[in-house]
Amino acid sequence: MWNMTDRLYAKYMWLISTIYDADKISFEDIARKWDNAYINDLHQPLKPRTFHNHRHAILMQFGVVIECQRGSNLYYIDNPDALENDSINQWLLDSFAVSNLLMDNRSISDRIILEDVPSGRYYLEIITSAMRDNHQIVIDYEDFFGNTIQGLKINPYFIRLFKRRWYVMALVLPEKEIHRFGLDRIKHIEVLDAKFSYPKDFSPQDYYTDYYGVFHDEKPLTIRLKAYREKPHYLRSLPLHHSQREIESKAEYAIFEYKIAPTYDFIQEILSHGDQMEVLSPDAFRQQIKAIIQEMHDFYE
Repeated sequence: MWNMTDRLYAKYMWLISTIYDADKISFEDIARKWDNAYINDLHQPLKPRTFHNHRHAILMQFGVVIECQRGSNLYYIDNPDALENDSINQWLLDSFAVSNLLMDNRSISDRIILEDVPSGRYYLEIITSAMRDNHQIVIDYEDFFGNTIQGLKINPYFIRLFKRRWYVMALVLPEKEIHRFGLDRIKHIEVLDAKFSYPKDFSPQDYYTDYYGVFHDEKPLTIRLKAYREKPHYLRSLPLHHSQREIESKAEYAIFEYKIAPTYDFIQEILSHGDQMEVLSPDAFRQQIKAIIQEMHDFYE
């Protein structure tokens, strides 16, 4: 079922998840949970020496510190911010928790419906490997109109998952501009020996801080949205963007303010909420949304 590398990784994630979820837990309870864990397919007991070796490996690989509380001998995550504030560690932990849940409930797999992610994940390992060593890559890429660009040389800066699709954001040569490429649209890829210099002052998080989705072609604005009916509760529980602020709340509606660029992805998100969301300002953006809705209305005339 597992190769050696996958087995070790799964053990590490299982330990992190088990201790994090418990807050504080004894080694005996960890060992008992391990006896019934689906990843323990070899039915081997968890020995103290193995546990402590895993603690060290988890520190080295994930920066997560598992400490033992003196007196109670309970283990806990000493730096939970390494999970909660690190997007990769948090994503890995969440993904493992879901995987663990699914494996434990295979008998009802026909009653669990998941969203499919296009097959672009096939190139993830190749691209991340090139990113790790800053190697240039060459791709053949087909856009949504069926046009193929062959031999496109790029410097892969970072990858992003959005709306079930993986993207690589890369500096295109010789243009020196960052473009997005959906991995499922890549037809061929080759990693070159040539390397590039990743800018020390570049931050993918900062690059997208004022943006929603993958487009990066508009200037950020202060945008106010009015949400009706149950939508305010939805936005409070799942903000559209990290800049979201609730500036007015009434029984019938709530008004939210954002510092965000009005990109295609953000416009599509607004439209997806139908008559439960209204753009209040700025007026130019309100008129842009109005024109789109009017064009949609004309389709049904």
